[in-house]
Amino acid sequence: MLSKMEINKLAMIESIALLACPICGGEFVFKEPHSFVCPEQHGFDIAKPGYLHLLKQVHKTKYDQALFESRKKVIASGFFEKLIERMTNIINANTEKPALVLYDAGCGEGSHLARMVKELQAGGQSAQAVGLDIAKEGIKQAARDYPGIVWTVADLANCPNQPETADVILNILSPSNYEEFNRLLKKDGFLLKVVPEENYLRELREFIYVDEKSSYSNESVTSRLAEKLTVEQMERVTYQSPIAKTLFADFLEMTPLGWHIDAEKKRDLLANPPQELTVDLQIIIARRAPLL
Repeated sequence: MLSKMEINKLAMIESIALLACPICGGEFVFKEPHSFVCPEQHGFDIAKPGYLHLLKQVHKTKYDQALFESRKKVIASGFFEKLIERMTNIINANTEKPALVLYDAGCGEGSHLARMVKELQAGGQSAQAVGLDIAKEGIKQAARDYPGIVWTVADLANCPNQPETADVILNILSPSNYEEFNRLLKKDGFLLKVVPEENYLRELREFIYVDEKSSYSNESVTSRLAEKLTVEQMERVTYQSPIAKTLFADFLEMTPLGWHIDAEKKRDLLANPPQELTVDLQIIIARRAPLL
C-alpha cells in the first residue's frame, strides 16, 4: 500500500504541467527521489507529509495548527454543507467537460476542496485539483488528511501555476488576486468566489460588537471583483446551521470574529452559545475579463 507521501508525489507528477516555478515561472521537471526543478535550476523538494513549498520568501501568518484543526472540525460538522452542495451543482451546470482542472485559492486545511472533488467524482467527473494557501500549517494538514490532491504553500499574488490552466478557481471566504485569477483561467474557465452577506454570523457579530461593526457589507469586495473580471451571476445562499455547544470553542478559534472578543465576553459566549448560526453567503460566478 502506498503511503500518503507517495500518493501525493504521484498526484504532483501527474499535474506537473499545471505548476510553475515561483521564481522565474518556468516549467518543472521531476527528478527522483523528490525534487521539482525548472530550467533555471531552481529546485523545490516535496516536504512531508506530501506538499510543495512554493514561496519565494517566508510569510508570517496568524493561521496556526490549532486554527486549522478547529476549522476542520467545524466543516466536518456540516456547517458549510449546503454551500458546498450548491457550488458543486454550479460547476456541473456550467461545464460539460468530463475532466476538470480545479484550483482552490486560499484552501486552508483543504476540507472544502477535498469534499468538492469527492462530490464531482461521485457524479462521474474527474478532477485534477490543486490547493494553494500561504499558511504552511494548513497545507501540511491538507496533505496529511486528503492525499491525492496537489497541495502547495503559495502566495496568491504570485501563484506557482502555468497560465490558462484552470477550468474553475474556487475562492471561498479568502483574499483574492484577480490579476492572477485572470491569468490562470482558461478561456472558458470561471471563478467561484464566496463572500459574506450582511447576515453572516449575525448572532456572533451582534454579541461581540455594539457599534457599526455589528453589520457587514460586501459592497467594496464585489465592486472590485466587477472591475477586474466579468461577473456572470450572483447567487445568495442563506440558511440556519445548528452548532453543538461542544464545538463552539472551535468555531471561535477558526473565525476572525472570535479573535477580537475580550476574555469576559468569550467566557459568557462559551457558557451560553447560540444553538444555531446564520450562514448568509454570496456565490459569485465570474469569467476572464475581455482583452482590451
